Amino acid sequence: MKKLIVIGLVLFCGCNKKYDVYEMPKDAYINLNENNFIVFEEHNSNELIKDSNVEILSNKKLDTNTIGKHKYTIDYKYKKRSYKYDIEYEVKDTTKPVFISSLSRVNVEINKDENFCDRISYGDNYDPKVTCNVEGFIDYTKLGTYNLEFVLKDSSNNENRKKFIVNVVEKIDKKNTTSTPQYLYINDIMKYKNDNTSIGIDVSRWQGNIDFQKVKDAGIEFVIIRMGYQKNPNDKYELDPKFNEYYKAAKEVGLKVSVYVYTVALNEKDGIKCADWVLKNLNSDKLDLPIAFDWENWKEFKKYNTSIHNLSHSYLAFEKELKKHGYDSMLYSSKYYLENVWLDYDKSNIWLANYTSKTDYQGAYMLWQMTNMAKINGITDNTVDIDILYKKN
Repeated sequence: MKKLIVIGLVLFCGCNKKYDVYEMPKDAYINLNENNFIVFEEHNSNELIKDSNVEILSNKKLDTNTIGKHKYTIDYKYKKRSYKYDIEYEVKDTTKPVFISSLSRVNVEINKDENFCDRISYGDNYDPKVTCNVEGFIDYTKLGTYNLEFVLKDSSNNENRKKFIVNVVEKIDKKNTTSTPQYLYINDIMKYKNDNTSIGIDVSRWQGNIDFQKVKDAGIEFVIIRMGYQKNPNDKYELDPKFNEYYKAAKEVGLKVSVYVYTVALNEKDGIKCADWVLKNLNSDKLDLPIAFDWENWKEFKKYNTSIHNLSHSYLAFEKELKKHGYDSMLYSSKYYLENVWLDYDKSNIWLANYTSKTDYQGAYMLWQMTNMAKINGITDNTVDIDILYKKN
């Protein structure tokens, strides 16, 4: 009996030594692709392999969220034995930084030099710290016109350039020029009403006292109310002082109602935090339209140490969290930022801000904020935004 036990132990140890899990059998092969991927794009492990005479046991999502070289261990089977094989792949960033806001011409007073990069805002899909430099010659001691160029560069040396003109002048006239406001009235607004549209407004404390019955009688069908706002990243959300009053009064007169929140969310964690705050204050109330995520601090973007990818995913996290609790959401933004900054949201609900009589925005959207200069019955303390809601096909 003792001899049998000893022999069994020897055979067991021999098996482990003979079939090392990282040992590639001599008659097996795995051919590889080039294995270079773009950051944030979705790829699976089977894309690492071009052809093989072994059985690959699993196909998993690759990590493409960090640029640089990565290692992935493939599990495979050959002649009824399981093995592992290490494959290396590289993630690269090939997207150039973007100008979030810029300038084409600027005046400066003689003998007063400036850092023109302070006057613009910019960001990158991946890099939270983009460098900005100005190329070209300027003599601040001499009057004249100078041609300069902004140069943005990220950590992968992707570069974006934009030319601008500087006029060195004797003195800058700082007098404010005012123009006559171009208001829209209810007759102008109702031109947009048809079988496929509804006319609404969005309001916050700035609209002051509102008679919602008069608003409804004027032809307004829905209202989107600011629930709250956040002043800076990491600040607590504050309830709009007029929210409860507006919400109750609009419901009482039979208007369709939804809400929006002004946020400075910078990443997925912040997006979830924003959604949780909204859910807490809604207290499971039913809404007639999606809840809007309103992000507008573009002038401060470069100071926030975040990327366009992180910002965009703050909204996606907000959207996902609300969906868990039965609420739809929409992203509020102006035409410029939808076209030049936000990642592609064709699959999401968009609330487009574009102050014009006819928008030329080419992306998908469900709601169009077409003016902030409307005057309607029931709102006398200020002008109000007008929104056109399009029925889904």
